[in-house]
Amino acid sequence: MSATATVSEAEVPSVLWGLNPIFSAFARLYIKDILEMTESKQVPGIFFYNRHPIKQVDILGTLVLIKERNAFHTYGDFESSSCGLDLIEQIRKLQMAVHKKTNLQIGDLVRVRGSIRVYRQQREIKASLYYKVDDPAYEVQIARLLELPRLYRDIYDKPFQIPEETKSSQGVASLFGSVSVLSEKIRAFLLRNKIQSFYKQDLETVEEFVDLIRQGTAAEQTDSKPHSFSSLIRESFLEAIRILENKGVLFQKSKNPNDMYYVTEQDRELHRVTLKVLKEDCKRPKYAEKGCHLRHIHNCVNQNYSPYVTEIVVRCLLDWLETNSDIVTTMEGYYTVF
Repeated sequence: MSATATVSEAEVPSVLWGLNPIFSAFARLYIKDILEMTESKQVPGIFFYNRHPIKQVDILGTLVLIKERNAFHTYGDFESSSCGLDLIEQIRKLQMAVHKKTNLQIGDLVRVRGSIRVYRQQREIKASLYYKVDDPAYEVQIARLLELPRLYRDIYDKPFQIPEETKSSQGVASLFGSVSVLSEKIRAFLLRNKIQSFYKQDLETVEEFVDLIRQGTAAEQTDSKPHSFSSLIRESFLEAIRILENKGVLFQKSKNPNDMYYVTEQDRELHRVTLKVLKEDCKRPKYAEKGCHLRHIHNCVNQNYSPYVTEIVVRCLLDWLETNSDIVTTMEGYYTVF
């Protein structure tokens, strides 16, 4: 862990934040560093640790204070019928499990994921997910204590450097500001339209994306020799897709870059196979208590779906399923389904 964060260092321009995979991840930092990080002068709510832009974190700690506020509940009525009894029973079981995980007491071990914000001049985490962690043998806490020094050594304590290829090519460098935005817009477009698969050239026909690239390069068109606009389009889409692949958002079922791309969060067959693995294996005594580990799920997906699906794709899918309450995390790296 570095002695200081990036207090005196110049901020990385916001248009380049998307090139840093930490920006879209839940950073696992020490609470001390979360409290001491410098807030961005460009965008409120973004903080820097060793030039790494941080907007959301994943922490594990012991609950020492509870402040209660009025709770809001939404209830739904189900019409009783023979076909709906099983569904109602499953919902009741899920509600009981959620209540057990979220009914917190002083001294409970709690995992929290959320964004950092400043409220009434105090830094806090606005939780998007939290739950009580059952850890009678201290396995989760020991795993976290061993994991954090490695993450700091290999990732967080290495200051973010703008890739050399970004600096070396003026034509391509002018794209990087828009490419990070382009990758996010592509992801939003795929989710909004529920697109499960596509070819790269399909994206190149979307006028919204082409206009974004055109705007990003307009200021750099004084020298048109290094790259034609058509080549800039191809390069920007290739880089945007690479960013999404590195995040696990997209994947292919072959090594040919011209083949079809699949959208992790929309591929129904991938969802079906993954949920089937969890539903069947979590009934086995070996996995009944903790659930299935990420590596086990990944191996099963490789065997039953495609050998080209990487672990980061499976992790992205599991995060998506957990966000949609299809599965829950029982402890670090373990998942189960009701």
